Amino acid sequence: MANTDAAFGMNPVEKIGSGPSGKLASYKVAASEANAIFQGSVVMPDSGYIQVGAAASAPFTGVFWGCKYDDPTTNKPTFKNQYATTTAVADAFVYDDPYQVFEIQADGAYAQTAIQQAADITAESGSTTTGVSTQELDSSDIGTGANLLIIGFSGSPDRGQVGNANGVFKVLIQEHTYANL
Repeated sequence: MANTDAAFGMNPVEKIGSGPSGKLASYKVAASEANAIFQGSVVMPDSGYIQVGAAASAPFTGVFWGCKYDDPTTNKPTFKNQYATTTAVADAFVYDDPYQVFEIQADGAYAQTAIQQAADITAESGSTTTGVSTQELDSSDIGTGANLLIIGFSGSPDRGQVGNANGVFKVLIQEHTYANL
């Protein structure tokens, strides 16, 4: 059976070590940010703010999960799971724990030997309808990439077929802002 092809960015699933997982921290997105940020996208520091992350631009601060801002047209508080370019500073909610485990879909086929290997992410994109990222793990550079550390496969029977394209990995952000503090 083939894996379902439905990219979703990075979803938090568990944590390495003890303690509660799933805590979100608040960061600011600059009003001048020109790039959209979707739920499940990796983010990185940008002069006191955060911006969407790119494979060649690590370290990453964590994974964006939504934001709040005052709509410049209505002046009302607005909560969204994506940051579309606006003229308002936004409070972004980010999973920033370096021990947070995420699931992410691969963009191609892979083998069992991918476990404990590093890989990069693909370019950022997402759905403006759902607000969800379509960022994926770049399966072409498993073993040579550096952004993510693959620690396992998804337990889902329709998403974890080893050897087929579009499987889902469990990963840690290897190039993390807070990893070596």
